[in-house]
Amino acid sequence: MGLHLLASHPKILSQLHNEVDAVLDGRPATWNDIPQLELTRRILTETTRIHSPALLTTRRTTAETELGGIHIPAQTDLFLSPYILHLRSDAFPDPRTFDPDRWLPDRPAPPRGSCVPFGGGTPRCIGDDFALTEAILALSTLTARFELRLDPSTTTSTLVRGAVGRIPSACSSALVAMRRDSMIRAKAGSQSSQDLSSVPLNA
Repeated sequence: MGLHLLASHPKILSQLHNEVDAVLDGRPATWNDIPQLELTRRILTETTRIHSPALLTTRRTTAETELGGIHIPAQTDLFLSPYILHLRSDAFPDPRTFDPDRWLPDRPAPPRGSCVPFGGGTPRCIGDDFALTEAILALSTLTARFELRLDPSTTTSTLVRGAVGRIPSACSSALVAMRRDSMIRAKAGSQSSQDLSSVPLNA
């Protein structure tokens, strides 16, 4: 979904291209590049806010308690939807707007616990840091090499499958990845007589 969001927001994609060009200079990203890929990280954080990896998480009370004025007995199963939580307007202004800059250090931080794509507390996903690191390396390397566009002549739709059943997502245009011009020229090199559009994407 992150690639689709970027293709839908060309200004943000252009800013990302500027970052990966400056940091990577055409090479694949490595662990040492991560601190400099600040926009890349914010884009992924914002993506997991809008499109949470989990629709529902559960907790069980170990003791009698009260939550929001409601009495909850011990051993009660509670269901939390990160998707709904992440779209609360009291925590995130314009919550459905894709805005990676909402995670800038000088912006007001959202309330604690309002963004939990990997869960929170003791049961927090043990692989969250690894997943984010892997995603930063993949997204920066991919966007350094490819331009992303939506094809308005096509329409795609997906089904989210899980414990809550099948949930259809909104339909949208298909995503198209094309070699960025500078890299096509570099790849084509002496192939000046070749139609650049014929350079395969997996080359």
